[in-house]
Amino acid sequence: MPEATHGTGFGIGAVVLAAGAGRRMGHRPKSLLQRDGEPLLLRQVRLLAAAGCAPIVVVLGHHRQALLRVLEPAQTRYRPLQWVTNPAPEEDPASSLACGLQALPSDTSTILVTLGDQPLLQDGDAQAVLDAWRSRAAGVQLVVPVHGGEPGHPLAFGAVVRAAVQGGASVRAWRRAHPGQVAQLVADHARYTTDVDTPQALHGLEQAHGVHLAWPA
Repeated sequence: MPEATHGTGFGIGAVVLAAGAGRRMGHRPKSLLQRDGEPLLLRQVRLLAAAGCAPIVVVLGHHRQALLRVLEPAQTRYRPLQWVTNPAPEEDPASSLACGLQALPSDTSTILVTLGDQPLLQDGDAQAVLDAWRSRAAGVQLVVPVHGGEPGHPLAFGAVVRAAVQGGASVRAWRRAHPGQVAQLVADHARYTTDVDTPQALHGLEQAHGVHLAWPA
């Protein structure tokens, strides 16, 4: 099983959070919903790879076997694509992020974190977050895309926030405790802040954005 392994560090690593149970979606794996025939999970991996992220670590938990059925064949297209399993995925999402960060090389200088069920992200969106990170002011340790006052994903950060999360903090708690070290990327679109948690959200997505998601056959 090609679980995530430690190795030589890269400049930009990414963590995709896909460990949830999907309770509000009828206990179904939301990241396997398909847009134009492509599972959202693989869409995320493709967009991150296009932005230069390597390695990309997917955090699994609930629905692990179902997600592996799409991840394993994709390794030949997206290298280095890896995964790690959160042994306690029912805990706070911070535990899944900590698992993903642990799987990245220790000298990864920039880390993007995103969700496995963001259907609107496009080519260039991850790059815009990276550009904001690279041009950040001195002392900024976290870049958060924001639309309509709502924070979204992908987030970008480096060693300081990584150490805090691996030490047991959540990004949300760290952000609230260190507002002066957080920069916002204000977006005029909802791509960063849109995910799908309920069947009603699927209907709303189609009504508002004309995007249809379908469960795999």
